[in-house]
Amino acid sequence: MRLDQVTAGMLLAKNLHDPNGAILIRAGVSLTERHLKALKSWGIQQIPIQSAESCPQSLAVLDPSLIAEARTQLDTQFSLSNPDHPAVHALYEICLERTLCHR
Repeated sequence: MRLDQVTAGMLLAKNLHDPNGAILIRAGVSLTERHLKALKSWGIQQIPIQSAESCPQSLAVLDPSLIAEARTQLDTQFSLSNPDHPAVHALYEICLERTLCHR
């Protein structure tokens, strides 16, 4: 999408790299005004934006077996964390959403 059409809050679909291959902004980041200003200053004119159709808005529309599989994977990764802690719970939910969006 052309950078002049991108607005704050849109999600980057792929990692953005500099000419040497270093990652400037990672995929999945919710772009801010600061990001947009930096991209303009770097001379970037187009970026890949995640479309609304590429990720369901609700887990209710997904196959329950996919959700269960993703939760099993995340449960292993979060096994040493306290699931009752609000920050851990929030991070778990973000990871679940991103895992399901990238399947």
